[in-house]
Amino acid sequence: MLAPVARALRARGVEVDLIGFTTGRAYFERAGLEANSAVALLDPDPEADAPWLSAARPFLGQSHPEIRPEETEAYFTVGMRDLGERIGLDAAVALVAAIGRKAFEPVAAMERYIQRTRPDLVVSTTSPRFELALLRAARRQGVPSVALGDLFLIDEREWILSGDYADHLAVISPVVAEALKRDGLTGVQTHVTGNPAFDSMLPGPQDAERRASLREKLGLSGRTVILWSATQLGAVALDGRPYALPEQVVEAMERICARDPDFAYLLRPHPNAPFGMPEGARNGLLDHGLLEAMDAILVADVVCTEVSTMGLQAALLGKPVVCVAFPDEAGYPHYGLAQIAQTLDDAVEMIAARRYGVPADQFTMPPLGSAVDNVVRLLDDVCRGAV
Repeated sequence: MLAPVARALRARGVEVDLIGFTTGRAYFERAGLEANSAVALLDPDPEADAPWLSAARPFLGQSHPEIRPEETEAYFTVGMRDLGERIGLDAAVALVAAIGRKAFEPVAAMERYIQRTRPDLVVSTTSPRFELALLRAARRQGVPSVALGDLFLIDEREWILSGDYADHLAVISPVVAEALKRDGLTGVQTHVTGNPAFDSMLPGPQDAERRASLREKLGLSGRTVILWSATQLGAVALDGRPYALPEQVVEAMERICARDPDFAYLLRPHPNAPFGMPEGARNGLLDHGLLEAMDAILVADVVCTEVSTMGLQAALLGKPVVCVAFPDEAGYPHYGLAQIAQTLDDAVEMIAARRYGVPADQFTMPPLGSAVDNVVRLLDDVCRGAV
């Protein structure tokens, strides 16, 4: 979501100090955007961070393949120092041992960085930990800040409604702004901009030809294709329930195909948690990330998921969507953008009987393709004090 905004700002000659936390730095660089990482947050005086690095070392472990070891080291050093300075070293070590990086919210480190770099404006996503710390640090330093919200901001309610958040919040739709207001949002101005990450979804004249070509290459021509967009393996829902395992999904998909041989399916793992195709997948294919997200949706006839953003993306493109088990967490089913199946068994019955339909036309948001311009105008207005 930040990448197209950063690109647009730089094209206008704006100096953008772009920082990608965890896998963000690699993503920005793949997108052709020069970016810093958590390493930029280290104290210019290595001696100041040295004891905290020592305390963090036991927790470093194996990094994600897209995160350099020095970035993991910096992330934990910065987090451990802030935590230790607030609650003491022993308590910090014990807390990190118990809950890992969820313990981090390095506001003081972000304040030091803001004091060194003196930005005119701070922009971040609504993610927790480091992004949240950056927005809170900006407030403490008197620097205007804008948080870019991607979807329905359900998980993020706790800190968005805390009264200690960004000055401005960009949201995908008026329904999100209205829901936050009903829930007691204070101290934050909301602005309906759409999601910049969705601008690339704007349908094009070559889509039909591309869909036919991709389906032929995948051996799916003439089949009704179900796309299952998986949730991250090992994660649990907000209510504590586990998400479906790949083998459970394959078993359900195969039951659909047994009842109607015209069906086939495409399994798409979460990008941060790849998995192999389970046994017994006679009518399915595994997308190892070879397809872009929009191509996977283009190939599909119906999208089935638990909480994946791809369900919303598919619905915005007019594809039938079935949300399994977690409609409250997904958010978008409650706006007519997906049909709800309470269990995988229910999804089997619904899809096999073809009791799914296109999304209801009751959800309003800015047109696809307009969000980047909307956000850039908002940032300009904030810098000029016009909002």
